[in-house]
Amino acid sequence: MSKLPLKKLLVPTDFSDISLHALDYAAGIANNTGAEITLLHVYDAPEIPNLSKTFNMNDLIEKGINEKINEIKISNKNLLGVFIHSKVVNGNIHDKIEAVAKEIKADLIVMGTHGSSGIRNMRKFILGSTAYRVVSEAPCPIITLREVKKKIAFKNIVLPIDNSKDTMKKVGLAIEWAKAFGSTVHILALTAFFEELVVQIKDLKEQVAEVVSELEKNGIKHQQKMIRHQRVSDSVHDYAKKVNADLIMIATGQENAFTDAIFHSAARNIVTDSSVPVLSLNTGK
Repeated sequence: MSKLPLKKLLVPTDFSDISLHALDYAAGIANNTGAEITLLHVYDAPEIPNLSKTFNMNDLIEKGINEKINEIKISNKNLLGVFIHSKVVNGNIHDKIEAVAKEIKADLIVMGTHGSSGIRNMRKFILGSTAYRVVSEAPCPIITLREVKKKIAFKNIVLPIDNSKDTMKKVGLAIEWAKAFGSTVHILALTAFFEELVVQIKDLKEQVAEVVSELEKNGIKHQQKMIRHQRVSDSVHDYAKKVNADLIMIATGQENAFTDAIFHSAARNIVTDSSVPVLSLNTGK
């Protein structure tokens, strides 16, 4: 097995169970790669005027949050041996995540997408459409987790396939992860009757054959399945459960209006509704 070419991981946290699980998840990846983790907390609060020259409320807020982060680093045994930075910033949540990812040149973001927090407005970041906005604007691949899993593994990776060029961009990433963790890649080709009027099944089969060729060339175990779906996201979720998937890989950029209309909304639903962690690659970045 090889190591993933990752050096810097960004993990946003609001201290909820799912965000702390995301930190454990990132630590598992860091142990494979030797990558360092930046643990980020964003608080969205107005600047508070100084009550005196020696007292600043914003400094007090940041001090309290940094103390909480240090408690996590000390108490979590899974973090032993992992180099972790902590960063606290004030501002709009998804904008700050994107800005910090660019600042530290993050190779991967790992974040929870459900949970609750007593810290003002953080809940907006970890729910639904706002979480997907972070995904769609991230400058690097991003793994989103919606549920806490007892076991962190990458044995089975589901790779949904369509006719876009983005599909082949995902394949390279799937190969890297499969090599690092000895994964089986489950190719899922999706089609529907109305799409078949525009997208030739022959073209999709050729795309699958090209993906299979790349996987075999790199010695990756694989299986393949073609499904006529009613709803893309439901088909992906159902298939992921069937093969006991540990990870779903999707692309959030598309090459033309037709595929964008179908798969942009599907990608959002996969990210926000999946019980399986989802790795999103923004091919527009």
